[in-house]
Amino acid sequence: SKFENYTFHYASSIGRGGKRNDKAIDYLLYNNEIDGCKEAENTMIDLHLLAATDAFVGKFSSNIDRVAYNLMFARKLSYPPYISLDNTWCFDYGIKSRPDALHPDKKELFYC
Repeated sequence: SKFENYTFHYASSIGRGGKRNDKAIDYLLYNNEIDGCKEAENTMIDLHLLAATDAFVGKFSSNIDRVAYNLMFARKLSYPPYISLDNTWCFDYGIKSRPDALHPDKKELFYC
């Protein structure tokens, strides 16, 4: 195995991809193509699985990922090790203050 030193946990019963790859989630919910209650339940499962880890690999541009990291902090009472796949933590909601961490030469700022 490529990652034999790691153990990956996931819920195989949670549907991934499929219709979600082709249409906006709002469209799918509005047209009853997916079950909103099941989607919320699966999101909570994902959130708690993410928060139960020893280190975080995710995207700090994602609200779910930021909540999971906060739950990790609350559990450990310290900052767990992390790697953000897109940007640094952003504290300024609604303000263009986040630099593009993947392209530091770009000077444009983005909303959190």
